[in-house]
Amino acid sequence: MMSKRSTEKFVFYYFPTSFSSQKILFALYEKDVFFKKKLVSLFCGQHNEPWYVRLNPDGYHIPVLKHGEKIVVEPADIIDYISNVTKPAGGHPLVPGLDSELGRNVQEMRGKLDAIPMDILTYGIIYHPHLSNTGCLIPYALQRSMKENFANRLCLLTELAARHPDLRDAYLSKSQLAASNFDIITDADRVKTQLDELMPLFASIEDQLKKIKEEGSEISDELWLFGPMFTAADISLAILLSRLSLLGLAGRFFPASKFPCIHQYYYQVRKRPAFVKIRKEIANLKWTMAWENFKWVSPYIIGGVLVGSGVGAGYLIYKKLSDGCE
Repeated sequence: MMSKRSTEKFVFYYFPTSFSSQKILFALYEKDVFFKKKLVSLFCGQHNEPWYVRLNPDGYHIPVLKHGEKIVVEPADIIDYISNVTKPAGGHPLVPGLDSELGRNVQEMRGKLDAIPMDILTYGIIYHPHLSNTGCLIPYALQRSMKENFANRLCLLTELAARHPDLRDAYLSKSQLAASNFDIITDADRVKTQLDELMPLFASIEDQLKKIKEEGSEISDELWLFGPMFTAADISLAILLSRLSLLGLAGRFFPASKFPCIHQYYYQVRKRPAFVKIRKEIANLKWTMAWENFKWVSPYIIGGVLVGSGVGAGYLIYKKLSDGCE
């Protein structure tokens, strides 16, 4: 029997192109959870608006999951919560218990993958496009707007801290983190170091997938990081590979010639229904944004081009990824 909490409605505050939001979407779709969508537009700066900061005062970005009166803000904690609350429905849990070897392996791999500073890598490639092997697939107009937005973020957060004294600490904390990241993002050598430090992790993932393939080929035709069970570690890896492809880094981190198992893994995971749903949601972003902007225009838009670029960006990103990421 489902508990009262498990039957309450999920409300998900997110944005489809957000790296962390995509992980949670994957988990929700994977477990076939019904949830109400609340768009928090990064293009319009809604993640910095007081109503959202009150909901998630310690969070640097989005998403947030609300379930009844329960509010969960950290991406890894949200996936843990989804896995736990959907257990009564049956099926394999996304997060196996730590009393099993599988659970401990999943936890270790998630820790490594979730520790990757994706904000720094994403903006680092935008600021230093020569670090991308094949060129970033984010439309140029949107890249330009993202750079302008990030550069203006410190001033905006300081102004908001002064304007909303009750949220001053939250805004200043976000400002300090943004300043720290900006110092790294604008330094090409430091971004390159971050990229170089990922290579050993990808080598170990290739070895793990090769091992699973050799040991489990007779068990299932569809194998994941730790066997036939698709887990939260696979969600982290799938969304990471997708983002690296978007940044034009697939050829660096998982070319078929050097890392054939990861390359095949990405080809396989892109066919998974939950992954396909995320891609379609990004493709439909231009219509979603148009509707949201019609309903409510944010007072924190930094330049009209930001929304104008974002409205069509979803489809372009989807199209480029579909055409050029095999």
